[in-house]
Amino acid sequence: MKNATEFAKKFKTFRKTLPTADGSASKSDAVCEVIYSYLLWNATPRQATTAFKKMIKSSVDLNELRVNVISETMELIGVNYPQAFERSKRLRTVLNAIYLREHSMEVASLDGAGKRDIREYFETLSGITPFVCNRVIAIQYGVAAIPIDNRTHEALASNGIISEDADIEETTNWLGRQVKSDDVCDVHAQLHAWASTQPVKPAPKPTAKSTNGTAKVVKKATTKKKVTKVAKKKTTSKKKVSKKTKKK
Repeated sequence: MKNATEFAKKFKTFRKTLPTADGSASKSDAVCEVIYSYLLWNATPRQATTAFKKMIKSSVDLNELRVNVISETMELIGVNYPQAFERSKRLRTVLNAIYLREHSMEVASLDGAGKRDIREYFETLSGITPFVCNRVIAIQYGVAAIPIDNRTHEALASNGIISEDADIEETTNWLGRQVKSDDVCDVHAQLHAWASTQPVKPAPKPTAKSTNGTAKVVKKATTKKKVTKVAKKKTTSKKKVSKKTKKK
């Protein structure tokens, strides 16, 4: 990251202002943590908690959630949930990827595994996002990985805490060097809680320059059509005159 030392000082000061948030280790199994992490990705903790409770309450077991079609998952979390379609599609893909490896909805193959193998397992799952991967391995397995989603990344950049030129991967790696491994889960929870209070960045509107440019192109095309019509009219008139001359 450009000016890394300067931003490190800013982050150190900024961190003292972050709200208190519970970043304790997971009390559920890995698959439940995957589901919750997908609901939390680019959403608020309140939205994620409400949707997660509804999903668990409405399903017989985790396997039922796995076999749900995308529209059924969207109905459970709410069609107006942020990125509802993509979220539901990715969640279905990753749950099926786990099932193909485990032949169940439990990640038993990672019992006693090292941190490198745990990271590789989740990083290579179909449908996984870096945020979901990092959150699960940090909360569930104690791997030092800070989860950063688009919402948090944009909030940090717009408040001048990180460089505006840095992408999510660069920011994630940089933050990993600013935070002690024992503090990763707490810092993640604090950052996400803080980002939830920040205004969502609106979609960019077309500029006046691009709008005028489009209008000019359309106008030229219309003028060309009119000229063609006039030319055709003149040709028709010429033919009529020739016919009259011949008759005489």
